[in-house]
Amino acid sequence: MPTATGYVNDSIGTAGPAQLVLALYDGALGAIERARILLETAPAGVGTVHTQLLKAQRIVAELNVTLDHDRGGDIAANLAALYDFCLRYLVEANLTKDPAKLPPVTDVLRGLRQAWAEACC
Repeated sequence: MPTATGYVNDSIGTAGPAQLVLALYDGALGAIERARILLETAPAGVGTVHTQLLKAQRIVAELNVTLDHDRGGDIAANLAALYDFCLRYLVEANLTKDPAKLPPVTDVLRGLRQAWAEACC
């Protein structure tokens, strides 16, 4: 019987580029949500909060570095600015452990995820 981890690995291994971007958005949003819940309910779990916010930072950084500025033009530049905003807020949230820094990032990433899903899937 396949495991959940095996299923996820198989799904990612066989996904096309569009689905991988959606998976990255989902991964970042999930990590941010877990960190927010931990910050609001279990402040003692700062190590786990740090891990989740670091995961979100890495995903957003990956989305940023994979932008094709040559072909993407203004769209790529605008996405880079949004990713920079998200990264700045994620770093601040991680340093200060302030859950108020997370909703703006979640709003941006949800909007981008929705637009991406509508455009490509």
